[in-house]
Amino acid sequence: MNSSSASDSPQISRRQIREATVQLLHATGGITDETSDPWPLILAPAESKIIRVRARAILHLQQNRAHRLKLLNEKKREFYSLIENYLEDRSAARTFRSLLKTEEEILSFLDLLRRQLKSDKEPETIAENLERIQENNLNSLAHQKTLSEAIGPETSSPAPLKPLAQALPPLLTTSELLRSLFSQNLPNTPETQALRKAIAERELLQIETAKLHELIAKHQKEINQLISKHLENFTFERLAQVDRAVLQLATTELKHCPDIPPAVSINEAIDIARRFGGTDSALFVNGVLDKLGGNPSSAE
Repeated sequence: MNSSSASDSPQISRRQIREATVQLLHATGGITDETSDPWPLILAPAESKIIRVRARAILHLQQNRAHRLKLLNEKKREFYSLIENYLEDRSAARTFRSLLKTEEEILSFLDLLRRQLKSDKEPETIAENLERIQENNLNSLAHQKTLSEAIGPETSSPAPLKPLAQALPPLLTTSELLRSLFSQNLPNTPETQALRKAIAERELLQIETAKLHELIAKHQKEINQLISKHLENFTFERLAQVDRAVLQLATTELKHCPDIPPAVSINEAIDIARRFGGTDSALFVNGVLDKLGGNPSSAE
């Protein structure tokens, strides 16, 4: 299902839907659902794309974080002393120290993230780093808010602490932006367009795959009988699970998707069988579907 609208619209192919449907059929043993959730594995490629796109968006939108910390780091000893002398809250100094330590860790993880993307690390490795970044950012936000409440706004804070009161809001803005990049309500900005699109594509793939799976389930008895009728020296129950799933998919398209040319359904089924099935799966699927009708290409 390709979208030809605006470039930021989610775009997924019929091939993606077919492959995901075969995986879903295989995971559920054909048609019936099982207790385990098959979707994480089925959507893993789409999730991997989201992980990388999210990482790039984070690096792009956090470029100014080190600059926002510059004054705090340059005057940390002075600020620490001023906090102790001017604030009644004895824990404020410890909060300030924890804030700087947490921010140092965030910058370190962001630098690691940059190297991971350049070296094309596995999505799982990048995801672990993103979790560390998210956790530390939430801790930093908590420290910033606690410290800001203790110091008060710039207009009413003690004169010596006004530079600190002035430096915290920009950092808070940057931290809130980072927090939003892990939320369901992503900011609608050009920098997050690719991320929003990748998430929408994953959701659309799941919806369309579920629809096709439901269509197969609706006609389960009919399509299984049709397949069985054209098997030689095999019973339907003895079919390899991948071969069975591919045949169920292709037969459903041949009989109940008139908008799809039969040759397309058959050729796609052969390719999917070649990718997911055994050594002879493509030839086997080709032979069965050839009897069902259509003009498949060679599975050699």
